[in-house]
Amino acid sequence: MDDELRSRRGELEIAWQAGVVEHTGSHARPVVADSWQRSARTVAPELAAAPVAPPEEIARRWAASRLGRASRAILDDLTDLASGGDMMAAITDEDVTIAWLAGGRTMSRLAERVHFTVGGRWSEDAVGTNALAVAERTRRASSVFSAEHYASMVHDWVCYSAPILDPSTGRFLGVIDLSTVWHQAHPTLLTTVGALARCVEYELTVSAPTASAVPLLGPPAASAVWDPPVVDGVLLRTLGTTGVCVDGQLVPASPRQLELLAVLSLHPAGLTLDELAGRVYGDREVRPSTVKAELSHLRHQLGGRIGSRPYRLVGPVFADHHLVLDAVAAGDLATAVQLYRGPMLPASESPDVVAWRHHVDVAVRDAVLRSGQPELLWELSGRCTHDVAVHEAALEALAATDGRRSIVAGRIAGATED
Repeated sequence: MDDELRSRRGELEIAWQAGVVEHTGSHARPVVADSWQRSARTVAPELAAAPVAPPEEIARRWAASRLGRASRAILDDLTDLASGGDMMAAITDEDVTIAWLAGGRTMSRLAERVHFTVGGRWSEDAVGTNALAVAERTRRASSVFSAEHYASMVHDWVCYSAPILDPSTGRFLGVIDLSTVWHQAHPTLLTTVGALARCVEYELTVSAPTASAVPLLGPPAASAVWDPPVVDGVLLRTLGTTGVCVDGQLVPASPRQLELLAVLSLHPAGLTLDELAGRVYGDREVRPSTVKAELSHLRHQLGGRIGSRPYRLVGPVFADHHLVLDAVAAGDLATAVQLYRGPMLPASESPDVVAWRHHVDVAVRDAVLRSGQPELLWELSGRCTHDVAVHEAALEALAATDGRRSIVAGRIAGATED
């Protein structure tokens, strides 16, 4: 065991005892001392576990986010680093809640004991001083070694974290972290997480969402014919008019194949064959060989854009059900309404598609109703033919002299009769 690391850990343990008791942190690095002082106001140093949010919801929401999709470029590298070096690799959301995780065998067991798991929140106000929280606060790659952690539960750990910032706004989006036990500390890991964060930021730049979302996916009006632009990557339309193209070329796809592509787009980190079958077919019985054959055929049609082990879409992917939510989140409701051509694959009974269909419908509908903007309500009224509440809101928002009121009144009558 490295004597220098052992000595440093011993000194920090003494400093931790003094710093926590006195709430001064005078024995620590300034960035750690400041964090200790803040932590002392809200966190007990004997904290046993981080607060945990529902992991499936956190992972689902993150995978569908801009950050989740951009992070696909580094997930394989992070997984290899974690398994090969027996470390934990994590990516958080903007609340510093772990949304993606991979780990070596030993570290995974240690991580479970302190709830360093998907859904675990590692902000400063939740667990005190730690590298993820320091990276969030300073907006710089940071490490926290052994007893520099405020909570004693992770005094055997050393963590290296780098923030991910939105390239266009500078807004904090999340943290990439590599963690291991203190006697395996290595300074190059700080450089590694920094480089990986820059890679994700680059992906965010080249796949910037809403500014080009509508031109990318074609005109807003639903049409039986889709003439997609020449764009490198996979373009997937599932809202209203459906279709898929690769590098600007339309690709024939059956309803089942569109379901497979839609589900894969919702899980950028990938799925096993059994997971994919369950999320597409639900409780219906299906042979694994049937799913494999469908995927093999689809991979050939898409020019190899489906990877395996796990099954995932490879390369840039633009899906309208993602872009519409990006637009809502950005407050760009005009783009959101243009992209929303109708419910997502309305005939599909896939459990994932059904859940996401409801998610998109509610998000767009709620945002537009809250806005009260006449033009947006008019457009949405034309897409939600059976939604009386949307029609009534449009009727109320349109001026008394606006001839479109008669059309909306007719829609209300038709929806009520249905």
